[in-house]
Amino acid sequence: MTLKVYRAGKIRTVKPEFEAGYFTNHPDAIKITTKEPSIQTLDKWSNDGGCKALDGCKVETDGHCAHGAPSWLLALGLI
Repeated sequence: MTLKVYRAGKIRTVKPEFEAGYFTNHPDAIKITTKEPSIQTLDKWSNDGGCKALDGCKVETDGHCAHGAPSWLLALGLI
């Protein structure tokens, strides 16, 4: 299974053979622990004013959680 991370404003996929040293080489990377939301979910979040961050925390649509993870809407470049 591949690892998904957010680094330098982009969602990236890390191959299993590189996972071990990835965070050593890129300490600013944020591990994505939730599944990418559907278009319908993203639309609902944009209307509600709140959504999930990449790590599952509840945040404002244009915000970051206490752990530094951006909202899915920010990470996907939708706002």
